Amino acid sequence: MIPRRVPLAWLNLIHDRRRFIVYVAGVAFAVVLMCMELGFYNALLDSTTSLIDRIDGELVILSRAKVSLALNEPFSRRRLYQALEVPGVAAAHALYVDSRYFVWQNRHERSLRPIRAVAYDLRQPVLDLPDVARFADQLAQPWTVLIDRKSKNVYGDYKADPETELSRRRVRVVGTFELGTDFTTEGTLLMSADNYARFVPRRPGGPSPLSAVEIGVVQLEPGVDTRQVQQALADKFTASNDVQVLTKEEFRQQEHALWKNSSPIGYVFWLGTLIGFIVGVVICYQILATDIADHTAEYATLKAIGYPDRYLTGVVLQEALLLALLGFAAGLAGSKLLYLWLEAHTGLPMRLTLDRAGLILVLTLTMCTMSGLIAIRKVQTADPAEVFG
Repeated sequence: MIPRRVPLAWLNLIHDRRRFIVYVAGVAFAVVLMCMELGFYNALLDSTTSLIDRIDGELVILSRAKVSLALNEPFSRRRLYQALEVPGVAAAHALYVDSRYFVWQNRHERSLRPIRAVAYDLRQPVLDLPDVARFADQLAQPWTVLIDRKSKNVYGDYKADPETELSRRRVRVVGTFELGTDFTTEGTLLMSADNYARFVPRRPGGPSPLSAVEIGVVQLEPGVDTRQVQQALADKFTASNDVQVLTKEEFRQQEHALWKNSSPIGYVFWLGTLIGFIVGVVICYQILATDIADHTAEYATLKAIGYPDRYLTGVVLQEALLLALLGFAAGLAGSKLLYLWLEAHTGLPMRLTLDRAGLILVLTLTMCTMSGLIAIRKVQTADPAEVFG
C-alpha cells in the first residue's frame, strides 16, 4: 500500500525541531496577548453583572436615576407594595446594595477598606446563593455577616480571626458565599436586612433605612407573560414617574452598555487586542520570511522543474495555517492556565467560553493568513537563474 504524501509545508516547518518549537511559541505568544486582553474585557462585563445574574426574579424595579449598579439611587419601598396589586405578580422583595456606610477593619490592622454590603430578608428567595441557607440561623443574630470568599486578600484572614470591625462596630463573620469582585468592588458582605439597618444612619424622627430600596426583585406567577406584567407595572408607576421596570436581561444589557459606551476601559482592552493582533502578524511574517529564506534554493528548484507560483503560494499559506492552528492550541492552553490563576487571585470571572475561543481562532487564522500573503512575494521573486547561475 502506497503511503500518503506528507505535505511539503509540514516538512518545511519540522525539519529543524528546535526552530519549529520557537515558531509555534512565537505565534502562541500573540494568541496569549489577544486572549488576555479579551479576557479582561469580558471579565469587566461579566463581573459588573454577577449580582444581577443571581437575582431570583423575572423583573426588577429601579429608580429612574439608577443607570448603573454601582450608583446608589434608591426608591421608596411603597412601590413594592403597589407592585403586589398588579395581576401576575407573586412577590416583590427589597434588595439593599450599598458601600457608602461600610468600612472594613481587621482588629489587628489599622488600614480601612471600603466594602460593598448586600442585604435582604433572608427568609425570602431574593438571590440565588445556595450558601446562604446554611447560615440562615446565624445571620438572624445581630452583628453577623457572610463574606464573599472571592474578595481580595486586602481584607485579611477572616477564617483565622472571624471577629472584626465594620464601620467601627464589632461584627462576626459566620461563613462565606461566592459572588466575585469587579473593577469597582474589592469585596462583598451579605447580611440580613435588620443588620443592614443597624449600619445605615437614620435621621431623628425620619423613616427607617429599610424604606429606601436599591433594587426591587419581582417574582411572577407561573405561566404569566413577562412582557405583559412588565407593561402593567410600568403603567402603574406612570403617575409617580420615579421608577423603571426592567427584565433581568434588560438590566444586564443596561449595565453592559454603560461600561462599553461610557467608560474608556473597554476601548483600552480592544486596543490591546489590536496590538496583540499586529504583533502576531509581525511575528508570523518573520517566521515565514525566515523559513522562505532558508529554503530559497528548494523553491527555486521547484520553479525550475515547472511548478507554478500557485503551487508555491499554496505551500506558504499551508505553513501559515499550520502555524495558526498549532500556535492557537498552545496559546489557548497557556491562556487557560493564566485565567485560572487570575480568577483565583483577583476574584474576577475569567471565563474562556466556546464563542470567545472561536473569536480568538478567527483572529489567529486571519493574522497568520495576512502574514502568509505578505511573505508570498519572496517565493514569487525567487529566480532559479540567480540561485544556480
